[in-house]
Amino acid sequence: MFTLKRSRPADAAATPDTTAGGGPLPRDQLRFFPRNDGPHPTRWAFPAWLDNPGVRWLQALKELYAMPIAFPASLSPEAGLMLHGLIRNLQPRVIVEVGSFCSVSTHWMAAALREAGRTPGAGTPDGAEIHCFDDFGPIHKGPWRDAEMLEGRLEFVKERLEKAGLIDFVRFHKGLSWETLPTARDDLARLGGVDFAFIDGDHSVPGATADFHAVEPVLNTGGYVLLHDTFPEQCGGHMGPRHILDHADTIGQGRYEQVELYLSPLNYGMGLMRRIG
Repeated sequence: MFTLKRSRPADAAATPDTTAGGGPLPRDQLRFFPRNDGPHPTRWAFPAWLDNPGVRWLQALKELYAMPIAFPASLSPEAGLMLHGLIRNLQPRVIVEVGSFCSVSTHWMAAALREAGRTPGAGTPDGAEIHCFDDFGPIHKGPWRDAEMLEGRLEFVKERLEKAGLIDFVRFHKGLSWETLPTARDDLARLGGVDFAFIDGDHSVPGATADFHAVEPVLNTGGYVLLHDTFPEQCGGHMGPRHILDHADTIGQGRYEQVELYLSPLNYGMGLMRRIG
């Protein structure tokens, strides 16, 4: 069985974790900091209590999770629910997604817009839309994934969103995100700017930084940025999202407050940032 071992100093059981000078502890000393203990999962388990035959998008998402291509790079169902809840509560009008992969996260966000009563398209007061930036190139085999998709990924994503009844909420921008996003900024600005950006593309420091720089000029004050794979210790050493979290106020144009979110059953981590200036 796969479990997460909580890391906390043994002598701190009865008191809050603090340092003498009042500064932050190193991340690996924080309560709930993840450490893998046990065999690695090999697939995402779709929760039985979500298996509602009367909800079209849930059935389509269940089918997508059952495909070997979805593991492990897609959001887990638990992480997807967290993203879904954020979108339902924040109700952004314009969403940017960098790195759609096979569209699991796109499904969760588009479904949240629909369930919140939004209509497709950001041109009306109740409207909203998601702009997906991805090269939609081949998916090769990798750690924990024997499946691959060497061609036709954009067509696959469109078919899945069509089956879910969600495609009207989605706009596709095929190409390298740090190149295509700047060319779309004028259109995003005309729609009122970006309220929520989910950055889950190139996980290198240069790639993640370029994606952040590409979307920030049209990120509204009060808008959110969500980063996936923020614990390099867990997700193959990818440092880009961690770098953004640790240096957002120095590499960006704005000022940010942020919180780190822990995920289950694989704690690759998320970081939620809100632009406050």
